[in-house]
Formats: sequence, C-alpha cells, structure tokens
Amino acid sequence: MTIQIERLRVRRARARVDLARYAPSLLLAGYGVFILSLYLRGDLTLYINPAYVWPTTTAGVVLLVVAGALLLRKPAADCGHDDFVGCDSCGCEQPTTRLWPYAALCIPLLLAALFPPRGLAAFSAQQRGPQIAGFSAIQGMSSVKRVSLSVDTKTFTMQDWVGALSADPNPKDYAGKPVQISGIVLHSSASMPPGYIMVMRYQVTCCIADARPVGLVVKDASHGALQDNQWVKVDGVMSSTKYQGDSITVVSPTSMQRIKAGDPYMY
Repeated sequence: MTIQIERLRVRRARARVDLARYAPSLLLAGYGVFILSLYLRGDLTLYINPAYVWPTTTAGVVLLVVAGALLLRKPAADCGHDDFVGCDSCGCEQPTTRLWPYAALCIPLLLAALFPPRGLAAFSAQQRGPQIAGFSAIQGMSSVKRVSLSVDTKTFTMQDWVGALSADPNPKDYAGKPVQISGIVLHSSASMPPGYIMVMRYQVTCCIADARPVGLVVKDASHGALQDNQWVKVDGVMSSTKYQGDSITVVSPTSMQRIKAGDPYMY
C-alpha cells in the first residue's frame, strides 16, 4: 500500500512538471495566434492605431516562433529513479512548480474569445465625455490636423473639421461653407442645444484606450427619428446658433440619410 501511494504521488508530481513544461509554450502560442487572427480578420485596428499593425503582427509571429522553440527544447534530465521511488530519497531537489501564474495569464485570452472586438459607440462617448469641435476644448491637439479654409471644404473629413474648428472656433469664418460628413449619432442634452444632435467619431492617438469622442453639432432634420448609435451621412452648410450665451458653429443640413456603419476611429 505504501508503495502504491508513493507511486501515485510521483506520477502526479511528474504530470505537474510536464504541464508546467508545456504551459509557457501554449500560452505564448495562444497570444500569437490571437494576434494573427485579429490581423487576418482585419480587426486589429479595433484595438490599436494602424501605424502599429505591422509591429504588432510581427510580435505575434515572434511569439509563435518562441513557443515552437520552447516545445522543441529537451527536458531536464531526471534523477534516474524508477516509477515509484521519489527523488527525496537521494537528496536531489524537485523544482517547485507553480501553475497559477499561467492560469491567470490565460484569462485575457478567454475574455477575448468570449467577447469579440467591437467599435466604440454612443454609450462609450457619454462615459468619456463628448468633445464638440468649436465649443469644447479638444485635448491632445498634436494628434488633430489643423486645416486652412482656403481649400474646398467639400473634401473635409470629420477630422479636418475638428482640426479647423479647434484652431479657429469663430463661427463667422465658416458661415456658408459646404459640409459632407458621416458618423455616429449621439443625443446629449447636456452638451448641445435643443433640437440638435452630435455626429461624432473617435479620435485615437495610440490605441482604443485613449480614444476621445469628437464631432460636430448638427441640426436634427429628422425631428427625432434618428437614434443613438445609428450612422448618418450629412450634407449641408456651416452656420451658427446661440448656446449658453455663446455663438457656436453648427451644421445646417440639406439632407440626412442613414448609412451602413463604418469605421468609428480617426487616426
């Protein structure tokens, strides 16, 4: 009976050591596969700036290579005992194996599998605080383009307008300028005049963690038909309205139409 118990104890110890040997390789391979799967599906930019796609993808390949190298390495030699005699009898030390760190590092992979990546929407904008171009102080101006209004503003993107209005918020300088933008609809009674909505996107510097909701105030020509998180294309001209004692730049639309959801991020 004593021999059987000792044999079972040794087998459990060896199984634990074997699992600890393969755990680092499997963990690295898991993260490598996850990164490469995001790249192949085109979802990597839902996490990071496109400028970092290639370095991140390369890191995924490196993780797979390292995982393969760890799997192919030779295991450390044992004490040379049989199946039921432990190392304790000869005084050699059995390495202490801790599996909980590997289990903890698996949690992000599990969460990523359970919750596929999605773009930020109106709810996130309310939490982070929408920043209205020409009215709110846009943070991180180094990442927002400033554009001269001497060009045809029909070609202006949302990012162009945000940069221009941040550099020069005077509504008189934009009166009558044509506007063509698309973005996410956001109703925020605390941030804009009654009867207006915000058409917004997210300004990203490095990754989605630093994304800031920015956009333009647009007269709601749908009379309340548009809902938060819907995507809309707006054609119109720049004008102004009074809000909290100040004159702010707004868009007076000539047409507003719902469109298929696009990329909510600006880089």
